[in-house]
Amino acid sequence: MEDNAIKIRRSSNLIKGFMTLVIIMQAVQFYQTNIMDLGSIAGTIGVLSLLRGLLLSPYLLAAPLNHWFKSDLNFSKNSYKYFGLAFVLIIVSSF
Repeated sequence: MEDNAIKIRRSSNLIKGFMTLVIIMQAVQFYQTNIMDLGSIAGTIGVLSLLRGLLLSPYLLAAPLNHWFKSDLNFSKNSYKYFGLAFVLIIVSSF
């Protein structure tokens, strides 16, 4: 049990690091161009929503990726909402 808690904490810290990196990259892009690109912001929020959806299902973070769809592990209902939001925002940002 303690091993799973360590894996979950490590994975969540990694995801939070990626979220921070995405925000920093968006801020740097705005700083360099002085243009607020709404498509880029929508894509950034979409990526952040996708990562947040992963954070809301902590037991999946301890399992290997190939076991996610084979076993009885499921995403939470809130994760599906974030995944839907991420899908829509990423599609919008591509136009």
